[in-house]
Amino acid sequence: MPWTSVGFLHDYSTTRDVPWKLLDDDAAWKQPLIAENWPAGLRSDWAELLAHRIELLTLVEGLPRARCHLDLWVCNAIRRPTGEIALLDWAFTGDGALGEDIGNHIPDAVFDLFWPAERIAELAETCIDNYLEGLREGGWRGDADLVRLAVMASGVKYAWLLPGLLGRASEPTHNAYHQQADSQHLFHQRGQALSFIATWTAEALRTSN
Repeated sequence: MPWTSVGFLHDYSTTRDVPWKLLDDDAAWKQPLIAENWPAGLRSDWAELLAHRIELLTLVEGLPRARCHLDLWVCNAIRRPTGEIALLDWAFTGDGALGEDIGNHIPDAVFDLFWPAERIAELAETCIDNYLEGLREGGWRGDADLVRLAVMASGVKYAWLLPGLLGRASEPTHNAYHQQADSQHLFHQRGQALSFIATWTAEALRTSN
């Protein structure tokens, strides 16, 4: 339909207004919330993700397509009294890769403190397996590895988030989805999730080459 979105992942990943220059700012990385809570290799891993951002976006755009929700996360999913899951807020719906919605849902659950970062791999495995099961129940007979590739590569959506967090690390308080959170815990959880995304995207690049 004319009103549905096209190129959402590319636009979201590349047009966010964040302080990109802080990625190369040593002082920004020495801020206590960053230095004490983020994995040691995250800086170089994120630089690698950004160096291949266009390649990752192009990769996702070339994978099998579907009508996607494109804003799938915890608060946009509710359980009906009958037990079925219903999705809310279809404002961004449009063209996407099979698996792209799950690639958003998994890290976002950690970013907003709905799921512990220490168990993100478990969440990823469960979501991907059930997503594939749902596709098969719907009659899909495609390549499961291409869906997994889309899930991993779509982590490039969050390329902007790390510099955005660097820019907010010196603020006195921090929120997780509009609710004040313990800053140490929040930055630790988000640092772990960012590291997971960097691992995902690196694996996607290796798999596709």
